[in-house]
Amino acid sequence: MKTNIKYTLFTAACLVIFISCKKEDVPTIDEHPLNYTIQNIPVTSDIPVGAYLYNTASAFVDQNHWPRIIEPHDPENGKIGPYVKPVLGQYKFEDTKEGIESMSKIVEWAKQAKIDFLITPPIKENPNVLYPGNLNKNDSLLANQLGEHINPLGSVNMGTLKYVIAVDIGNFSSGLNNNLLLENAPKITVSGVELTREQRLYNFLKRISDYFKDETYYRTNGRPIIILSNPQQLYTSESKKVYDNIRSAIKEHTGDDVYIIAKQPQWSPSARYTYFFLNGMVDAVSMDNMCNVGGGMWERTYMLSQLINENFKFNKDYMQQNFGIDFIPSASPSFNPYTNSGSTVNYNNPVIYKDEATFRERCNVAKMNLGETPMVLIESFNDWVKDSQIEPAQEDYGNGYGTKYLDIVRDEFKVK
Repeated sequence: MKTNIKYTLFTAACLVIFISCKKEDVPTIDEHPLNYTIQNIPVTSDIPVGAYLYNTASAFVDQNHWPRIIEPHDPENGKIGPYVKPVLGQYKFEDTKEGIESMSKIVEWAKQAKIDFLITPPIKENPNVLYPGNLNKNDSLLANQLGEHINPLGSVNMGTLKYVIAVDIGNFSSGLNNNLLLENAPKITVSGVELTREQRLYNFLKRISDYFKDETYYRTNGRPIIILSNPQQLYTSESKKVYDNIRSAIKEHTGDDVYIIAKQPQWSPSARYTYFFLNGMVDAVSMDNMCNVGGGMWERTYMLSQLINENFKFNKDYMQQNFGIDFIPSASPSFNPYTNSGSTVNYNNPVIYKDEATFRERCNVAKMNLGETPMVLIESFNDWVKDSQIEPAQEDYGNGYGTKYLDIVRDEFKVK
């Protein structure tokens, strides 16, 4: 009996000790490394802000996309679109009176948000024409409007607003891959002139640099900016040589030292692109829309602002310490893959809906990760296909938000 009592008391004591230790050893959410608050960063001097423009034909003309933008939100039936209407309606950027009026209104809104420069939709090469006709005509139209080039239909009044050209490297690099590099790509003959793919690249960017003379072209520290979209598709045996040649061609043509920003895919480690644009020594790298968290990455949605901050910090430090390349943070209010794909059954790609508080958080994440040349790029001004726009939506329709997101950009990046 005594033995049983001793055994019972011993067991009880052990249980108390075990429970006590268990309570102390169990981690809590307070200990999670991502459980921190994104602080509001006061602005003591205006931070330069650029915003990406997108062509709207696929959003407003395509009869697959437009209904998904405006249809009522109905998750039970797979309709998870934004349920909004743009204030401007189904507008298009074109060389018409209506097209110029639409661009003029966007310029007016950009000024309201105190955006410093608008970024053209990525301009593509026209390989069938020699310089200076080697730009896609429809793409260059927007640059001509933002540059206030003479137009009998009227002009866009930019005022103090500037613009920057984005270049579609992915379009230029069609066919290039690990086994077919830029230097070995087949030559083409245009108007009796034989051109290598390298020569086409330098002539393409030389043509882009013709716009640097516009008074409305944006410069940082006196240097005109170009933004390279899809720079990870420029397969080359020696990216440093190629980027040096780009700079030399532009310098010889314009006298300017160009400032090159590479827009890399979101969520990828920058080290992945060492042989593309890091060894090429671009001036800065920015990220694509970080609200596009990727297929199946639901865990990123729970602490999205904190995860973006950690991603930015890591890549910023890596590029600065290993290459001396600057970092330019991006900020986006939302992302909706349903609007583009229309899938009513595949919820693998998380939707990030618009929310004022979380957009302010992401703006503050951008301020926390400013580079040596402070600048923030907004993704986007008007990409309605992905619902990433800050462009105003009708307040009296669906989830309309008026000019709320223009106001947030102004409040978060400019001195009040």
